[in-house]
Amino acid sequence: MKVCIVDDAQFIRIMLKDIFTSLGHQVVAEFPSASPLIEEIEDLKPDIITLDITMPDIDGLTATRIIKNILPETHVIIISAISQPDIEKEVKKCGAFEFIRKPFSKLAIEHVIKQIEKEQNSKNGAVR
Repeated sequence: MKVCIVDDAQFIRIMLKDIFTSLGHQVVAEFPSASPLIEEIEDLKPDIITLDITMPDIDGLTATRIIKNILPETHVIIISAISQPDIEKEVKKCGAFEFIRKPFSKLAIEHVIKQIEKEQNSKNGAVR
């Protein structure tokens, strides 16, 4: 799957890139904020986008709404240290596929990717 990583912390982007690459996915772009992603999203057409909630330009929840309007099939994963039940509910309302708390593990990322693959396989199976 093609992945875009958006986080204002470079070390988080590096960690996520290493995890996705090690799991056999292609990281097509990394951004320190959501605006450049949104500008390039139609050209990149990622399958998965990771977003932080707190970013310098557009927060992750607003960015998720914009992304889902442009590319509704893209799976957005919010990865954030902000973790409250209200936030997690809002993440789902915005159209994000999943919320992962920082600090995260490779296992947590792998689990969500497997959920996405399972969903895609069931959709593909339903079409046949």
